[in-house]
Amino acid sequence: TVAAATAPTQCNHCKRVSSPKLKIRACTRCFSVGYCSKDCQRAEWRKHKLTCKPRNETNILMEQQPSPQAADQEVIDINSNTVRLETQCENGAWKDVGPINLLNNINAKTVHTNSSSSSRRKELSPATKQILGHTANSFMFRHSNDGIDENLVIFLHGAGDTHIPFDKLGQTMKLPQTATLSLSASMKMNLPDSSQSNSSNSTFVELPFGLGYTWFEEMDYQVTGDVLPNDHPRRLQSLSHAVLAMNALLSSLTDHSSNESSYWIPERVFMFGFSAGACLAMELCRLWKLRRNVPLGGAICIGGGIKTESLPGCVAVNYNGDDDQHKFTDVLIITGSKDTVYSQKMAAQTTSIYDGSKVQTHVQQGKGHGMIGSREEMQTVIEFLSKRLVRRMSSMEDMSEK
Repeated sequence: TVAAATAPTQCNHCKRVSSPKLKIRACTRCFSVGYCSKDCQRAEWRKHKLTCKPRNETNILMEQQPSPQAADQEVIDINSNTVRLETQCENGAWKDVGPINLLNNINAKTVHTNSSSSSRRKELSPATKQILGHTANSFMFRHSNDGIDENLVIFLHGAGDTHIPFDKLGQTMKLPQTATLSLSASMKMNLPDSSQSNSSNSTFVELPFGLGYTWFEEMDYQVTGDVLPNDHPRRLQSLSHAVLAMNALLSSLTDHSSNESSYWIPERVFMFGFSAGACLAMELCRLWKLRRNVPLGGAICIGGGIKTESLPGCVAVNYNGDDDQHKFTDVLIITGSKDTVYSQKMAAQTTSIYDGSKVQTHVQQGKGHGMIGSREEMQTVIEFLSKRLVRRMSSMEDMSEK
């Protein structure tokens, strides 16, 4: 939280003085003047912008909660392009867990016809909705709690699970300016040139005995029930199909031709998967690089990751230009010291297959194969995200001329 040297007590435009019923909010760029409303802020901006400059002195990051005067100010470090993300511990104390990148759009050409937070929400594009299909209860899209959809986290569950717990996880995390899209393997996706579009079956894999759905065949669900080897043709074929299907969805989400209100910048899209969902998420990141796309914001893989050198059908495109911007996506792998499904050794193999410089591994002691179940794991996830999430400086946009 940024502490101003002296909180303004009078509106710089209408000259009204602060009172219990009237709060004067400081300009979040210079902190030298304040305003009682956005209308006064806008009216005064043409004049104030001539002298509005960031303070030169170092801003102090307070460990305690903000003072009443600063409670409603934008929480930013005005001498930096980042803010610090803090989480509250069980004892009530606040802990700094890392920076969040700031997006300064003060000179952006985008015209905002409505300054309310609802104008900064993004909706799924018609192309994305078409791909997701019309299967009831197969996905859940939620806007950010603060009404500004700058980032997107896509959740992929494990075998036999559903998207519902992951949708709740996204709500619990309350990431700033981050929408969530929780997907179920039960969905019937309308993919281009897909013969399945008229089928009643899921695009992915239905488990026997009514046990639910999964993204690809990890086991011989038809006969023996045994785990398929990593290089088994059926496993590779079904995984390749799942990756290409998810690639079509991700491409629709990041389609430049989409309206701004439904277009997601790839670097602000994050994958979050568990077990089979983690493998699918990381394979998608690998394909994304092979297809010469800019990297995604990041991928969090809990108890899973890529296990083979390559996938049939998921090959690199021909490209003769500069490849500096086409890098692997940053990945966080979390596994347990007692996990026999996806062990530490498997995580090390995943790192060697991928780009080791882009993989961060966390081994949770005493844990078997399961989702996040400890404060330490969640702290690791939040730290990973906090360094990569982007935050829009909405208060400065409000001051810009329309």
